[in-house]
This record gives sequence, C-alpha cells and structure tokens, in this order.
Amino acid sequence: MSGFEANFDGLVGPTHHYAGLSVGNEASQNNRDGLSNPKKAALQGLYKMKALADRGFVQGILPPQPRPNLRLLREVGFQGQR
Repeated sequence: MSGFEANFDGLVGPTHHYAGLSVGNEASQNNRDGLSNPKKAALQGLYKMKALADRGFVQGILPPQPRPNLRLLREVGFQGQR
C-alpha cells in the first residue's frame, strides 16, 4: 500500500479580516484596527499554492464559503434580519 500527501488551502473571500482575533498574538493585535485587503490576500494565497504545485506538491484549492451562513446562524438561535 502506498500513499501521498495532499495540501489543501482555502481561498480567502471578500469578508477576509483576521486582525485582532488572536489575543496574545502580537501581529494580530498590532493590526486589529487596520483595513483588510481581501484581493491581495487571495492573490498571496494563490501564489503560495502555485509555488507548492511548482515544487511537485499535490495542491488542492477550496473556494471561499458564502458568508454569513444564515441557515446555520438561525439553527443556533439567531433571529435578526441581517
């Protein structure tokens, strides 16, 4: 039996902004009030994925997920309109 390793990366979507979410992480905290640039983040992700594929790694790309997932939010009690 043989196998191989595959790398899967998610492509960031238009709601991309992680700054300030990681308490104790200096980079996250330093950027918490900054503006996000989802297009730049998506291009950086694609560059990284291509770099791995060019080096022979099996690379998969996961598309951005629709946000917010209102069905899921309603299932856990959200009752708002937006």
